[in-house]
Amino acid sequence: MSSEVVVKVSWGPRSESPRELAERWLETIERLAELSADELVDWRWDVDEDDEGVPLPEGVEEFAAAVEAGGPKEDVDILGWTAAAVGTCRNGGYVRARVQAGGTDEYTPFTAVLGLFPAPDGATVPLVDRLPETLVALSEAWDADTGLTYDWELFNAVKAAYGLRNSHPRCGWAVYLSENRAALVPGDLAVRRLATAHGGLVLDIGNSTEVVLAAQRRLAEAGALKPAPVSEPRPKW
Repeated sequence: MSSEVVVKVSWGPRSESPRELAERWLETIERLAELSADELVDWRWDVDEDDEGVPLPEGVEEFAAAVEAGGPKEDVDILGWTAAAVGTCRNGGYVRARVQAGGTDEYTPFTAVLGLFPAPDGATVPLVDRLPETLVALSEAWDADTGLTYDWELFNAVKAAYGLRNSHPRCGWAVYLSENRAALVPGDLAVRRLATAHGGLVLDIGNSTEVVLAAQRRLAEAGALKPAPVSEPRPKW
């Protein structure tokens, strides 16, 4: 694995208020704390400047107000709200979380993305050892359509092998599929399966590029990874 490990989930148009998004954000942070055995100790808003951002609010109303204040000033009903935060671990590693959500534009990718970065001495974020479970937590918190875990070497290998656009659903070391997609997973695909809320499924594919590429072919042929049709805008396929 390269230095940055990514956990990402995606979904289609779904109108949501800042309060609804705040509830999902707070659930995400709580679930990540549990999975990291409380190693994630300091969450702050991500800012472009060198200074640290202010700590994240702990209450729903305060969090919603911060999401609303930091969102776009125009077309928010279409483009949704964007927010980013950084969580630091006791060992110096950190998590960068970025979410774009709450909009209705069928061409906008609505996503929740975690970038897991190691400490200066190379110590990894504890979540790296629980990637399938982290994908379960993220997919449930955001009621997603698809999701995956990867590093950029793997992402580019799958993209190159199958000619995929960046927005297309695809396999990673683990892959999340919403209910209708999960129903298309071949029964003889020999991987660990983790059931999720709303009828979804996380498949623990494996750590080798060859295994992921083979699973990509099987799942794509079964129809589980087809892009949602633009002609039918909806959050999940």
